[in-house]
Amino acid sequence: MHVARHDSPLGVIWSVWTTRGLWRLQWGNERPECAGQIAAKAVRNWTQSLDERLSSFFEFGCTTFETIQVDESNWTPFMKSVYRHCRDIQPGTTLTYKQLAERAGSPRASRAVGSSMARNRIPIVIPCHRVVASSGHLCGFSAPGGLETKQYLLDLESDQAVQLTAAFAS
Repeated sequence: MHVARHDSPLGVIWSVWTTRGLWRLQWGNERPECAGQIAAKAVRNWTQSLDERLSSFFEFGCTTFETIQVDESNWTPFMKSVYRHCRDIQPGTTLTYKQLAERAGSPRASRAVGSSMARNRIPIVIPCHRVVASSGHLCGFSAPGGLETKQYLLDLESDQAVQLTAAFAS
């Protein structure tokens, strides 16, 4: 595994990489422990791409992470489907857990979607902050800062969406 540091308005974000792609994003000053190292060239390209996307995201709020290679090992087929559909949620928009369950092909599995979101080890890249309760209220965000961080990320994206809409209307 390989660990890289990314500075952000949320503090230090650590990315942990395997030979398959991004394994985890972790907030905080403490560097994650990893056993071994992987080929530097591939990881350097991946980390540089992630760093550029994170910088753009925190500056503009509308960057997507669809080209970031993720390591899907230890995910069930259901989780893979939920995470793929979650990655399709556009910046500045939200879906409910039920809507995401429907898109993932399991319309009655909104609780299981919530469980998958709680296990999401790469928030922002898999934008679980864009998934809300059926009432529209925020719930269930386990990254540091909890619901305040979730609201910050949603505000960041919606502020940029409002600015872009205003620019196109002019």
